[in-house]
Amino acid sequence: MKIIIVGLGALGKRLAEELSGVRGVELVLLERDEATCKAAAERYDALVLQGDGTDPDLLAKAGAGEAQALVAATGSDALNTVVALLAKQAGTKEVVVVLDDLALRTACQAIGVDKVVSPVLAAASEIKGYVLGERALDFSVAVSGGARVAEFSVGPWAGKKFGELELPKGVAVPVLLRAGKALVPEPGTGLGPEDVLVVVAQDERRLEAIRSLLNPIDTD
Repeated sequence: MKIIIVGLGALGKRLAEELSGVRGVELVLLERDEATCKAAAERYDALVLQGDGTDPDLLAKAGAGEAQALVAATGSDALNTVVALLAKQAGTKEVVVVLDDLALRTACQAIGVDKVVSPVLAAASEIKGYVLGERALDFSVAVSGGARVAEFSVGPWAGKKFGELELPKGVAVPVLLRAGKALVPEPGTGLGPEDVLVVVAQDERRLEAIRSLLNPIDTD
C-alpha cells in the first residue's frame, strides 16, 4: 500500500521512522526544505520529493490518486487543510490531518477528512496503526507515571448525559471537545455524535477497557 506523509517536522519524522521499511508499505515523503529532504532520503526507505504539498502536480507525482493514506503534518494548519482537500479530490482513500487549532476540526470534516489529530496527543505509533488498518485511531500517548491520554469519539454514548456514563475504574474524562472548543463536562452535559472525549487512563490496561467500550469491534 502507498502511504504519503506531507511535512517532515517532529511528528512527520517520527511517523516516517515507524513506517520506513514496513513490509508492503510504499512510503512517499513530501517536504519543502532541501536539506531535510536530503537527510530523509539517506535515512528512510522511501521516495522523497521536495516541494509544496499544496501543489496538485506534486501530489499527483507522489501518487495521491492511488494512495491508501496521506498524513498532512506540515506544521501549518492552513497548509494541512489545503493538502487534505487536494488529497481527497485526488482520490486518496484515508486522509489524516494534524491540527494545532482544533477549531478547524469541523471544517476538515466538512471537506471529507477522515481523521483530525492534535499533535499534543498524537503518537506516531497510533497513526501508523491506523493507516495500516490495524486499529482505530485514538491518539493515545504515554504521560508521566505511566498514565495514558487519548481522544475518542463518543460512539455509542451519543445521546447520553455525561453523568450517566459508567467509566471503568482508573479512567477519567476531564475534557470534552465540541466544535473545536474544549469544555469541562458536568453531569448534565449531553453528548452529541460529533463530540470527542479526552480520556485519562491510569495505565494501558484501563485504556484498553475504555477503548473496548467505545470501539467494541473493529470489523475493517
